[in-house]
Amino acid sequence: MSEGAMVSGGPRSPRMQRTYDALVSHARTLTAERGLSGFTVEELCESVGISRRTFFNYFPSKEDAVIGEHDVGFPEEEKDEFVARGEGDHVGLSPTLLSDIARLVIARARQNDFTRQRHQLFRDILRAEPHLLAKLMAIGESQQRDFVRLVADREHLPFDDPLPKAVVGVTLSLTFQTVDEFFSDDNTCSFEEVLKRNIAIAQHFFGQPLDLTDPSGTS
Repeated sequence: MSEGAMVSGGPRSPRMQRTYDALVSHARTLTAERGLSGFTVEELCESVGISRRTFFNYFPSKEDAVIGEHDVGFPEEEKDEFVARGEGDHVGLSPTLLSDIARLVIARARQNDFTRQRHQLFRDILRAEPHLLAKLMAIGESQQRDFVRLVADREHLPFDDPLPKAVVGVTLSLTFQTVDEFFSDDNTCSFEEVLKRNIAIAQHFFGQPLDLTDPSGTS
């Protein structure tokens, strides 16, 4: 296996991880300051202290360096554990599905090292290079399909069953809401605390009975 294959999709050594992180960090900073056309791969490599050839072992383009870990899904061991925890004798949804999904979301937030500074930096990048949003949306759609497939596998349902799609849709909506609240100026809570609060609100809301008959009594 080549170094490039390991770097882009598999485990990285501490040295490779430091190089990878430095490339992403410098690429984002330069893009926010100058735009993608405002610096060269050579300048980026010089700022990190690597060769142009080494850069292409990590990323196929400057755009990919800026996007970085946004193109990485759940690690295989996390997916295997998530699916395995759905096994057992039960009727309907596995009893720990909500808790296990929340754990996945929290673990991903921790691994992505959410900080206000990084969040604002990425907003600056998207303002400077709005075309990157289309690529991020395509990545997000791919990740959403993978998430639906993961929930379907765990619950022993076909991929096109509406239940996994609904579960993932609600999860992503709560996650996006949590991210916005977490980075708000007046927030003092951790990401996990905000997520748990939003899940509790959703549980309370969806716990209401659903009655769509006309309240006026007319047809």
